[in-house]
Amino acid sequence: MRQALDDFDDKPLDVSVRRAVRIANLIGDTKHAIRLSLELRPAGGDRQSNGEASRMLMADPSTWGSATGPAEQAFTQYMTDRKFTKADTGEELVEPHSLTEIEFWDQELREIKESGDRVDYKFDLASRELTGRIVARTRHLTFALLCSWERRFGYTSINESIFGGYRAKVDKLLADGVPELLQQFNAVYRRLQEAAEISPDRDVAEELSQAITTCRRILKAVVDHVLPPQDQPSATGHLLDDARHRNRLFEFTKQAIESKSNNKLTDVMITGFYERFVAVDTMTNKAVHAAMAFETANLCALNTYIICGEIISLYALQSDASDVG
Repeated sequence: MRQALDDFDDKPLDVSVRRAVRIANLIGDTKHAIRLSLELRPAGGDRQSNGEASRMLMADPSTWGSATGPAEQAFTQYMTDRKFTKADTGEELVEPHSLTEIEFWDQELREIKESGDRVDYKFDLASRELTGRIVARTRHLTFALLCSWERRFGYTSINESIFGGYRAKVDKLLADGVPELLQQFNAVYRRLQEAAEISPDRDVAEELSQAITTCRRILKAVVDHVLPPQDQPSATGHLLDDARHRNRLFEFTKQAIESKSNNKLTDVMITGFYERFVAVDTMTNKAVHAAMAFETANLCALNTYIICGEIISLYALQSDASDVG
């Protein structure tokens, strides 16, 4: 994206537009991916093939054909920007040629004028009055979108760096202790993503159940790390064996509170912490379509890493306190 902006004034416009289409497609901005791709599409061609090419750029192809969907919005804007009126008949037409064709003709026209030759095309030049505005509008839209995405990614990179710290801690722990869980989760997650992209309406309850089950195992693995199974119950009589990982997490947080009772950061981290753990730990879903299952898996994975990161951070605070003591 930065390269697209840095090269914007040095590259032909169609190059910048293709880069912008690629970025829009990657981030799921269907409306602008299709809108800009229409500027690149040559005139004519098979209608069905043209439609298939546009659907390839859609984050959610199921909205194709919807009167209020992003694809229809893109087509409407394209048609509006490309309309012109023939001077001799008053007929309203649409300039269908691509940016590449328009810029080729503009360059040809400039060269003819510079040579001093008479400009005498054999076809109607009425639409040529619009081509300059088409190029200017497309240039403005593309540059504005690139600037907008740059700002968005700048903000996103900050969030990613924050979340990345959590993930690095969790991934290191699991990679050292239970690497198969990360591999299992990645495999299930990929299956859900593929199902959401190919068959968004297909029921994938089994795949979702596997993803959530793996999240539970990841959570338990982290609890095993900070408070391994105990033969003896807690002071309040709660069993702390291998199967009772929730009890062990509760005991761990209780010990953290007692050992760091004056630490406001620890207090904030623990507030609502156990309830969130239980909510993710007991997450279930039945007869869920692939698209919804993928969103659920996203949420489950995100919360799993955040909670695990908090557990490990809290454990690190305890360890630091013990070393000082």
